[in-house]
Amino acid sequence: MKNSVRFFAAILLQLLIFVMFCGCSKSPADSKLKAAAGLPPVAGLAKIIGGDRVEIISVLPPGRTPHDFTPRTETIRQTSSAKLFFTTGMPFENKIAAFMQNRSTVSDVSRGIKRIAFHDGGDHDHQHHDGCSHDDHDPHVWLSPQNAIIIAENILADLTRIDPEGKDYYQKNFDLLKERLQQLDKKISEKLAPCTGKTFFVYHPAFGYFASAYKLHQRAIELNGREATGPQLAQIIREAKRAGASTIFVQEQFNPRSAESLAKQINGVVAPLDPLAGDLVENLNKIADKIVEGFKRESK
Repeated sequence: MKNSVRFFAAILLQLLIFVMFCGCSKSPADSKLKAAAGLPPVAGLAKIIGGDRVEIISVLPPGRTPHDFTPRTETIRQTSSAKLFFTTGMPFENKIAAFMQNRSTVSDVSRGIKRIAFHDGGDHDHQHHDGCSHDDHDPHVWLSPQNAIIIAENILADLTRIDPEGKDYYQKNFDLLKERLQQLDKKISEKLAPCTGKTFFVYHPAFGYFASAYKLHQRAIELNGREATGPQLAQIIREAKRAGASTIFVQEQFNPRSAESLAKQINGVVAPLDPLAGDLVENLNKIADKIVEGFKRESK
């Protein structure tokens, strides 16, 4: 009888331990630090640094431009569950940041980056662009390897502050990423060295930091957030012909109609150039390759 009691007591104890273990344990996904980023390129850098310790989402949907995107209330609520929100200061990011201010840590990953004027390449700057929250400064800060390193450093600092136990892990991932970006910078510099001083033509002036880093000039069709007027387009056509340009780059997030019209006028082609791809390292390399290809197609 005593043996039977002991046997059933042992079984009961094991069941209690099992129930307690199942109730208290967390899945790997639950144990991850939840973070969000307004833009896909920033989310991509955070994924590399955060690795398996961080679950990160990008708020901006594919195919949308950050300049006219307004997050829905449901999107803001979902994002508010994140402990960290990485922003570059875009207006839609500011709306989310205001909602999350007392709920999460809001991190401006563009801090430390020297802003440049938002310029279309013509005779005037963009003074009041809907997508720029830093007065007349170009908001596309992630589009150069050196700026990407600064953004990555800020991500590293904030992840470490929120999750100090992951410090060594994040540091290792950052070091590898920094080395890749430094190598990429050198590689792009070599590719574009023969193109120094040349002008490439784009729809939206998103590539100012890239152009500045490699001593190029961008000329945009879109002026002050609006498509060029007839006289403005005629001026751009004259400039393109003088430069011998035969490629007009257009971002997939914008209507290519004006770019196609300009390309037709100069007997050129329209080519894609995406400033918002999630894999920033690979995308910066693609941008360099496509610009080089564009210069090679120049009419003589």
